Amino acid sequence: MIKNWLVRGDCHGNFLWMNDLNPNKYIPEETGIIILGDAGINFYLNKTDYKKKKDIQNRGYHIYAVRGNHEARPQDVEGMETAFDTYVHGIVYYEPEFPNIRYFLDYGIYDIGGYNCLIIGGAYSVDKAWRLQRACLTEDTNIPKRSGWWDNEQLSPEEMKDCMRHIRAFAATGKYIDFIMTHTCPYSIEPRDMFLGFIDQSTVDDSMEHWLDEVRESIAWRYWLFGHFHADRIERPYVEQYFNDIEELDEIVKRWKKYDETGELEWYIAKSPNFDMEV
Repeated sequence: MIKNWLVRGDCHGNFLWMNDLNPNKYIPEETGIIILGDAGINFYLNKTDYKKKKDIQNRGYHIYAVRGNHEARPQDVEGMETAFDTYVHGIVYYEPEFPNIRYFLDYGIYDIGGYNCLIIGGAYSVDKAWRLQRACLTEDTNIPKRSGWWDNEQLSPEEMKDCMRHIRAFAATGKYIDFIMTHTCPYSIEPRDMFLGFIDQSTVDDSMEHWLDEVRESIAWRYWLFGHFHADRIERPYVEQYFNDIEELDEIVKRWKKYDETGELEWYIAKSPNFDMEV
């Protein structure tokens, strides 16, 4: 049984942070860890990934990965299967040899620790051109195992429509989504102060971020968590960006309930310079 649910941001294949988890507080067999994309365990698609998965499996923690942009879709990985997961009350991908590593569908609504959670994976890679050029490939000749770029990294228009259909069906029940967990974030909340200066933003496909704004406005939700931009800070009230920080879902809920009462956050919590901007 999973008693503790933790969340963190991009790992890019580095799981040494697991060494810092207190095994007495977070008993591996009773702890689920949600990674908000770019876990990096379906990246090389060879023995390197295999060794990494074997190490993660041996640690005993239950890993649940939102799909990022720098990794293959689980359904495209050889040997991947699907099953109904009673811990999250929904369908997940997994490999029989590594049952502790689970991958959420690219979009879906799950019950995680008693919270209704909308999961949406994928994003655009601003370094796509560099990755292709480094591997002497083009979009037409791309080999993801060599370039580290996947042409289906974002949700397709058809997938966005289907996801929205599920969202509206859930909204019709009158229930709240407690957590929206995504890899990237809505366009209106993007941390533009963190954009890379050498990237021409006119070349960036931000269609998914604009669509996430539609999601933001289409359903009642309480907290939004995302990764992708490599920082740990509060972007807006009730919207948090994760990278290396690891937190319990229950602690996130407590933080914002206290904020509702006092209008203040703990002094040590980093806030975006855009925190007070209206969305």
